[in-house]
Amino acid sequence: MKLSFILVHPQRGENVGAAARALKTMGFSDLRLVGEPRHKDKAARILAHRSEDILEHAQCFSSLEAALADIDLAIGTTAKARHQRRYHYSPEQLAASLSERHDSLQRAAILFGCEPHGLANKDIALCDLLSQIPLASPQPSLNLAQSVMLYCYALSPLAHPRPSPAADRAQYRALRQRVARLFAAIGVDEGEKSGRWAMERLAQGRDEDIKFLHFLCARIEARLENDRDT
Repeated sequence: MKLSFILVHPQRGENVGAAARALKTMGFSDLRLVGEPRHKDKAARILAHRSEDILEHAQCFSSLEAALADIDLAIGTTAKARHQRRYHYSPEQLAASLSERHDSLQRAAILFGCEPHGLANKDIALCDLLSQIPLASPQPSLNLAQSVMLYCYALSPLAHPRPSPAADRAQYRALRQRVARLFAAIGVDEGEKSGRWAMERLAQGRDEDIKFLHFLCARIEARLENDRDT
C-alpha cells in the first residue's frame, strides 16, 4: 500500500511548500493538489527547503474526483463534527488501522481542505473514512502545514511498505464494487443511512475481514443466481 497526500484548494503557496517538506522528512513523496497549481509558487519553493523534488513531481487536478481516480481508500481530515458519520480516527488510530489492511489496498490518500474552511461536505462525501486530530482547544486551529506534518509523523511507519502481490492489493476496491452491486440487486440504496454505515464499516475492514467478506459475497451471489434460475 502506498500513501498519497491531497491538498484540496490550498490558498497559500507557503503551506504547500511546508507540506512538501513534511512529506520529505517523513519518507513520503506523493503530493497532489486540487485547484490552482500552488506548488509552483515562489513561496512554495522557499518553504520546501531541500524538498523541491516533492513539488516538482506533485500532480495538480481540476477536481477531487480526478485526484482520487486511482485511490482505493480516501481518508478525509476534519475538525468539524460530521453527524452523518459514526466513526473518526485519530492519526495514531489511523496508522494502526491502515497497517492492518496493508495487503488489501494498493493506494490510500489523506485529504486536507483549504485553509479557511477545511473540506467541504461534497468532499467529505467522497471519503471512505474520517480522521481528526484531538485538540485541547479548537481555537486557534492548526495550520494546514502543521496538520500535514502531524499525519506524516503518525503514518511514517507506513512510508516504506513491504511488498505484497498486486492481486491482493486490489481486494478492498474489488470488494467495495461487489458490495455495491449486491446492494443494487436487493434494493439497498448506498445513500440511505444503513447503506452509508455499511460502507463506512466496510472501509474499516482488516485484510482477513476483506478476504472473509469476499467469500460471503460469493455465497450470496450464488444464492441470488440460483433464485433467478428457479
